[in-house]
Amino acid sequence: MMTTKIFNNTKRAFSLKSESELNRAIFMFKMMGMPAMVKIGTTLTNLSLNLHLPVEGLIKKTIFNQFCGGVTEEDCLPTIRNIYTKQLHGILDYSVEGKETEEEFDAATERKLNIIKFIADKPEIPFGVFKPTGVGKFAIWEKVSQKETLTKEEQQEWDTIKVRVEKLCKTAHDLGTCILVDGEETWMQDAADDLMEEMMHKYNKERVVIFNTIKCYRRDRLQ
Repeated sequence: MMTTKIFNNTKRAFSLKSESELNRAIFMFKMMGMPAMVKIGTTLTNLSLNLHLPVEGLIKKTIFNQFCGGVTEEDCLPTIRNIYTKQLHGILDYSVEGKETEEEFDAATERKLNIIKFIADKPEIPFGVFKPTGVGKFAIWEKVSQKETLTKEEQQEWDTIKVRVEKLCKTAHDLGTCILVDGEETWMQDAADDLMEEMMHKYNKERVVIFNTIKCYRRDRLQ
C-alpha cells in the first residue's frame, strides 16, 4: 500500500521560506531534539525572565518567530496573507484554556468576540476558534459530561458558559463567518459535543457556521 508524503515536493512546500530561515529552523529543531539542551535552555530562559534580563528580543527572533505569528491580530496578518498567496488559509487561535475565575472567562470571551469581528471581512481567515475550557471551568464541563448533578452555584456557572458559547456562535453567524471549536480532554468532551450540536441545529441552517472537532484517537468518534 502506498503512503502519500505530504511534503515530498519540498520546493513547493517551503517556497515561502528563505534559505536562512530554513537553516535556522533546522538548527532549532535539532536543539529541541536534545533533552539536555531543552532543559538547560528552559532553565536559563526562566532565570533570565525572573531577573528581568533583556532576553525578550532574542526569544522573539528564535522560538517565538518559529511558532507564533504575532502578538496581536494585526501582527499576524502579514504572515497569514503571505501563506494565502499559496492558497493556504490561517486561523487566529487565542488558545486560552483551563482558567478558573469568571472574570478570566469573560475576558477570554471578549477577546474571542473581537477576533471574530476582526476576521469577518478577511477571506484568508475563514474561522474563529475557541476552546471550551477557555469560556468555563474544566470541572463544570467534566461534571456535565459525566451526567453528575450540579449544585445551584455550578448550575449558574453552566448557564453562563452556555450564554458565552451562544454569544460566540451568534456573532459568527451574524457576521457571515465561521467558528471552529477545538477538542479537548476525553472526560469533558461529551458536554462540549452536546452543546455544539445544539448550536449547530440553531445556526447551521442556511450555511455551515459551527464546526466541531473530531478527535480520532477516540475509538467512539466514528459513531
